[in-house]
Amino acid sequence: MIKNPYNPTGPADPRYYADREELLSLFRNNVNAVTVTKGVTKPINLAVTGQWGMGKSSTLYKFKDILEKETDGARIFSSYVSLTPSHCKNADAFFACILETVFRDYESTVPLPNKLIQFIKDESIRLNRWKLKRMGASLPEFERAEEDLNAVNFKNTLLQFWIKLKESKFDMVVIMLDDIQYVLAQDNGEILYDLRTDMQSLSMKGALFTFVICTPESLFPQMRTVAEPFTRLFTRFELKSFYIDGTTEQIQKPLDVEKIPLKLSKSVIKEIHDITGGHPYFISLAMKHFIDKIPEGTGSASKFATVCPDIMDYFAEAKFNADFEKATDTEKEILLKIVTLRGPEFSPKEIGGRAKITYVERLVAKGLITKIDRGKYTLYTQLFAEYLRMKAAGAAR
Repeated sequence: MIKNPYNPTGPADPRYYADREELLSLFRNNVNAVTVTKGVTKPINLAVTGQWGMGKSSTLYKFKDILEKETDGARIFSSYVSLTPSHCKNADAFFACILETVFRDYESTVPLPNKLIQFIKDESIRLNRWKLKRMGASLPEFERAEEDLNAVNFKNTLLQFWIKLKESKFDMVVIMLDDIQYVLAQDNGEILYDLRTDMQSLSMKGALFTFVICTPESLFPQMRTVAEPFTRLFTRFELKSFYIDGTTEQIQKPLDVEKIPLKLSKSVIKEIHDITGGHPYFISLAMKHFIDKIPEGTGSASKFATVCPDIMDYFAEAKFNADFEKATDTEKEILLKIVTLRGPEFSPKEIGGRAKITYVERLVAKGLITKIDRGKYTLYTQLFAEYLRMKAAGAAR
């Protein structure tokens, strides 16, 4: 059996990370400028956006890898925070989650001195006085274990931590917040205002923090509507589907890194690119299926469709069947109606008028439809459109 390094179910191994060189250079160059100039050049904050499967979380892991391996001796403290709906129920829960993760799951380019370790231990004990109070049908919530326990003071805690880091000759801190859109899902946009105020206060105090956030591209305009001053603090970078060079790199890099002696022709790579539209998740999914089906001992491949004639069935089983079942009966009717229209973009008017807008927005919330602009929508990937056409054709027989 040929080794198969493709794993579409989670973030990419940083060694396999493909393309996005403009974004990686922006991050590398700012980190380098901040550390070399000792803060004369200020940290930038990044908002990495993109639709589902574009590699947002993989990008954060790549940033972590850069901080670990490419900082030329700079002293950098970093933390990756994976947010969930329960962390975004209220401001206390949100900021407690970030601080708890920062003090538990951190990375440092140099060993931390004992006084910093003690500070982390002390803060962790204080944060542990928060607990989950409900589990089950409703979302778990953080509550104060004691009625007189003060609210979490995010800014002051990070400021005190920065002072201790600076005393130990640290150059900067990078905090990465994945899935920050859950703040919007919980209708707690005021949290973003609080975070914006704290970020500005830290900067004014000379604390060198870079914040990186990830959110679906379709929700960034909503974030801007709810908390426009917050979004102005970030340089926004949207991850899109790859051009052919990016597809080639995503396919070839894992083979090269793992020294797998399999040569793929340009025609195979183009087949995969054309089928997937350069969508990173589906490239990885297609390659996993392809490698699994290649006989052991194969040294080269020049045809994809010959090896994987069932690729759409494979996509359906891996992704699209579950997507379709997320929709209600009425929503399914709308999805099937969409693929009968002339082009990939549509307006609610084309599928039944204003009465259908609520259903369309629900499908946006479920990740099956993407809002392009006011009154303009499309399915989240044209592969899903192809699946729906196949489904409609099967039902018509």
